[in-house]
Amino acid sequence: MKHIYRLLLLIPSCLGNFAYATDYDATIEFPPPYELSLPVSGVIKTLKVTAGQRITKGDEILALDSTPFRSAITYAQSRITVQQTVLTESQRDFKQQQELYDRTVLALVELENAELRVKRDRAALDVAQAQLADAEYAFSYSKLVAPFDALVLSVHANQGQSINNALQSKPLVLLARQGHYQARFLVSGDELEKFKIDQPVTVKSMGKQYQGKITSINYQPLAEDIGKDKRFMMAAEFISQDATMPISHEASVHIADVY
Repeated sequence: MKHIYRLLLLIPSCLGNFAYATDYDATIEFPPPYELSLPVSGVIKTLKVTAGQRITKGDEILALDSTPFRSAITYAQSRITVQQTVLTESQRDFKQQQELYDRTVLALVELENAELRVKRDRAALDVAQAQLADAEYAFSYSKLVAPFDALVLSVHANQGQSINNALQSKPLVLLARQGHYQARFLVSGDELEKFKIDQPVTVKSMGKQYQGKITSINYQPLAEDIGKDKRFMMAAEFISQDATMPISHEASVHIADVY
């Protein structure tokens, strides 16, 4: 009898840890696009991509006219040369003034003035070096280069167009990372609490399976569900080496639940 009683106690515990799976109808989409822009202003000299084009990491996408950037670098380098010369002269003068002061033939105020000139000229050299750093930074960001293998979704720039990022930086090119996809699916409000970011899932599409994870949970119900049972949009990201993965194709998301 005791053995039967113990068995009855174990049954709820086993049921509580019973694992089963849930499949959700889904649609294959691109993840949110990567927006590429430039932090500097200028005129677009070359534009090498169009929408729908596949590009490789390191490919040049567009470049601004480099003339003003190179001129700014040359100017800053020249200023550094001048300020280094001026600083050398003021340091030599200060050394001479120090020798005269040590021999008590120079007033302290004149020595202090010489020292101030050294500090002023050193600060001016620092400014010139900072200007060179800014000029080199601007030049290095005067072109867009593909940060990874990608599909060009859209291009919002034209050759010869003037870009003024002093006012507002706008995306010039939108990319979808090559091989990265999302399976978007809906869940009910009762199911929402069992999902979490980075939760592993299996995406099934076109007879193949892909391992992925939950990357987006929208806690706002669909607008069209007002007055109805609320549904919430989820997204699971996965990677496929199949470059022909059709967007908007039907799929399913398989999630293992444990209770």
